[in-house]
Amino acid sequence: MSIKKGDVIKVAYTLWDGEGRLLSSSDEREEKQIKIHIGRGQVIPEFEQALIGMEKGEEKEFVLQPNEAYGEFNPLLVEKIPRDKLSNKDDVDMKIGNKVEVIAPNGMSSMGWIRLIEDDFIIVDMNPPLAGRILKFKVRIIDTNLEPEPTINPFLFGMSCGDSCDHDQNH
Repeated sequence: MSIKKGDVIKVAYTLWDGEGRLLSSSDEREEKQIKIHIGRGQVIPEFEQALIGMEKGEEKEFVLQPNEAYGEFNPLLVEKIPRDKLSNKDDVDMKIGNKVEVIAPNGMSSMGWIRLIEDDFIIVDMNPPLAGRILKFKVRIIDTNLEPEPTINPFLFGMSCGDSCDHDQNH
């Protein structure tokens, strides 16, 4: 039966960049295969769209352009940051490629990757790691008709809908 929106499937994949460099693969490692609930936004939309209509055991190769995957590289998301402005500077291993948290003047935080290190500043790239890259996928449908992961009830964690609900507020 063909995969459609609402189905829960398991996929093995191999991912290369536009130059043919291997980026990731789950083909031989079951623990890296991914379970996807189609239509829930768990993966990039164009990847999910490529799976619709496939069947268990079927293989497919496809290419996603940057605008279909993680977007174009945005140079405005690359910042020169004084080292003393890093919120977790004592916890960060200052190496090129490592992840670092950056706190904006408004208090919002973003994750970025160290691209250059100097004595009193670093260059941090807050683009998604695969932004601006052509992605080539090979996918194989391992299983279909799986049970979805249980949905966590947010009220179990003390969250409330406040006055916006008309049901009993004792969650």
